[in-house]
Amino acid sequence: MAAALDRRHAENGEIAALRSAIADQAAEIQRLRAVLEQHNAWLEDHGGALRDGDARATTVEARQAALDARQETLDGWLKSHDTAFEGLHLRAESLEAARDVRTFTHWLDQHELRATPKISIVLPTHDRAALLPRAVASVRAQRYPHWELVIVDDASSDSTPKVIAGFEDPRIRSIRVEHGGVCAARNAGLAEVTGDVVAYLDDDNTLHPLWLKALAWAFGEHPEITAAYGGFVIDDIGGLPELFLRRYDRETLLRENLSDIGAVAHRAGLPEARFDESLVEMGDWDLLLALTADREPLVVPAISCYYTTTSGDRLSHGPTYDDDFAAIRRKHSGPEHRS
Repeated sequence: MAAALDRRHAENGEIAALRSAIADQAAEIQRLRAVLEQHNAWLEDHGGALRDGDARATTVEARQAALDARQETLDGWLKSHDTAFEGLHLRAESLEAARDVRTFTHWLDQHELRATPKISIVLPTHDRAALLPRAVASVRAQRYPHWELVIVDDASSDSTPKVIAGFEDPRIRSIRVEHGGVCAARNAGLAEVTGDVVAYLDDDNTLHPLWLKALAWAFGEHPEITAAYGGFVIDDIGGLPELFLRRYDRETLLRENLSDIGAVAHRAGLPEARFDESLVEMGDWDLLLALTADREPLVVPAISCYYTTTSGDRLSHGPTYDDDFAAIRRKHSGPEHRS
């Protein structure tokens, strides 16, 4: 207990130090901006005078060059301070997220739920017979028992059908579809679910044992929400696993994805809960944008899944990345966001 308190105090101290550094950075940026504004005002006031007289052309050009160099230096300072400012914000946000996740997880582990919605997990798979049992085992290891797992076999040509046939659990069922890609497979799974809430899992990732209980709490205790997302642990940032959990902000979401499909959940039957089958990648980003177009999601301070980057045949950052990214931006953003 003492060790946990010491760790909590240390984290709070680091967060406070970061907040202080952020305030210092903000003050410095304001100072630099004021200098730049004064510099621009001087140029405006004196520019006409500097341009008068052919005899002074050489002097004017020299002074103008010096002023341009000074402005370039100031712009560089502002850019570097803005970058550092953003980095401090992200670091503070990461520390606060880790603290909140640990506290919530300890609390959730002993919490008695008042509502027990049925949760459906859609798991598409294609030619990953070796990985699929691990993903399914993480579902069966959930501390929340009221779930169903719908496996969508996207026309696998390996031993996937045989592996699926070996899962002896009445809560697990499967369908086989023609090969149409992961978004089409997820849509096929959505047509089969019978639960109150829908969650997702990729065949190369695994669920945290308390994720479904966290979703049962979220959707059971918050009837006003239609969508939610949590954090996930990714294995390849800086050489060590790292928690990824970002605050919801619509403007940020329009620029970049804030979650992963394994961390996203929504109520069943939503008309906007459908995957764009023209996309090869980033169907999860497109889905989250659609789910949150009119209502903010609940950000659940819990680990949803463990995201693996070592599996072969991964879709992320493939040859269609740029085209899919542009398509999603056109679909969800106004003209001011499309540059």
